[in-house]
Amino acid sequence: MRKKINFIPIVPAAAPVVLVAALVVLLAACGKNYFNINNNNPNQVTNLPPKTLMAGVLNQAASIVTTDFPFLGCYQGYWTIAQGFSDITDYANYNYSTNFGQNIWTDLYGNLGNISYIEAAASSDSTLVLFGAMAKIMKALHYEMLVDIYNDVPYKEASNPLILYPKYDSAQFIYEDIIRKIDTAISMINTASVQTAVQPDVTSDILFGGNMLLWKQFGNTVKLRILLHQSQLSSQQSYIQAQLQNIVAEGDGFLPPGQNAWVNPGYSQNNNQQNPFFAAFGFTTSGGTAGNYTSFKAQNYAISFYTNTNDVRLGYDYSPLAGYGVTPYQYVGGPFGTIGLPSPSSASSIGAYIPASGNVPAGPQVGLLQNDAQPCPIMTATESLFLQAEAAERGWISGDPQTLYQQAISASYEYLLVSNPDSAANVYYSQPIVNVGWTASSNKLEAIIVQKWAALNGLDLLEVWSDYRRLHYPADIPLSNSPYVVSPTPPVRLLYPTIEYQTNQANVQSLGTINQFSSKIFWMP
Repeated sequence: MRKKINFIPIVPAAAPVVLVAALVVLLAACGKNYFNINNNNPNQVTNLPPKTLMAGVLNQAASIVTTDFPFLGCYQGYWTIAQGFSDITDYANYNYSTNFGQNIWTDLYGNLGNISYIEAAASSDSTLVLFGAMAKIMKALHYEMLVDIYNDVPYKEASNPLILYPKYDSAQFIYEDIIRKIDTAISMINTASVQTAVQPDVTSDILFGGNMLLWKQFGNTVKLRILLHQSQLSSQQSYIQAQLQNIVAEGDGFLPPGQNAWVNPGYSQNNNQQNPFFAAFGFTTSGGTAGNYTSFKAQNYAISFYTNTNDVRLGYDYSPLAGYGVTPYQYVGGPFGTIGLPSPSSASSIGAYIPASGNVPAGPQVGLLQNDAQPCPIMTATESLFLQAEAAERGWISGDPQTLYQQAISASYEYLLVSNPDSAANVYYSQPIVNVGWTASSNKLEAIIVQKWAALNGLDLLEVWSDYRRLHYPADIPLSNSPYVVSPTPPVRLLYPTIEYQTNQANVQSLGTINQFSSKIFWMP
């Protein structure tokens, strides 16, 4: 895992012209490099100011969350792949190698390099204490994602530029240590000097605009997610309770209703300035379709779920087959696998928005695909509320689980820009339908996770996958119908990437043989 720390920024709209010019020079000089890619000078680091670097870190984190896991959209029942796209061989047959998903590893470790640079700068300059705290919370988030994908990963030695071949650390140790990092970060915020600490602003902190209370609530919410992932481990129950007590004692709580953790550095309909999700799954700056818009189509499982539960989010997560203005609207999905795959024109696309065509008007700018300039989420308010609902239902935290559950559904409607979202959500969750209406659902935990699945469609596929692996909800998500599957069930993790076997061979091989179907993440039952 040879390392080089470089940064590719998206410049906030308010950035000075001189800064923009300086960043263009940097981009031309370095290109796109990652934390563990071979290079001639592995100790070279960026010399960007931490304030500038933080904006890029946050933007990259949102891009990773929303665009790096399309295969999970297929595994979790949201999407399938249209005919003519070779990805289906890997996705549908569950047969992928160490070459699969290498960008996930390099994206996460690449951003961790920049986070470590900010953390180190703050440790040597006390005026940057708030940036150091933000960096620690973001480091915790990135390592949580790495553990949830790969289990053991390089951690303690990974940020040291003098160690070219870092050893792997225990996934459980990493989980516990990143919780300590979040605690340290919150303490740093609480004790920072108002007189001397450099205050983050809307250009450097494109997540919360310098609101450090929200950073603490975000940190606590990430902690809650880490603890809930361990919910099925009997050996961790006392530890979980102790950590929950620490959150209660800290007193700032979790991300509240109406508060999304999303970024917007000045997205626009210009090259390299679009919202990453819109650019990947929607449309180009000239109005053409992005590659993923054509290749990924609605899966029939999700279409059936939203239809059978009378959920208006169907028309916000997917577009009608014939286009807006052509009634009655038809939402069509295809199965996941090689049998019965839809053609690109015979199944609904991702997102409500579609451009005008002839006499057919453009779709409304709502739902998953709104416009080039929409914010890009790292964590939504709906996810925070569902995490709290689950914790409350388990008796882990105070609060009424039904209220939190219903607030979470309302937050989903609000995020998608559903008309009169609170009223529409109330109509939805008041139905006497299992896993929709609270009183109609005997298994409250299942209802929470199923509705969390319905709300996080396209927003946080990794978190949905984590819920499925630990609880197996929704229980009826279909398997691939390909006759060529190499396993009767989908993978439970990714393999370590080829680049690790090439550049950090001794350490990765010390873990033994890794199997994507049986080598579980430590928190899996």
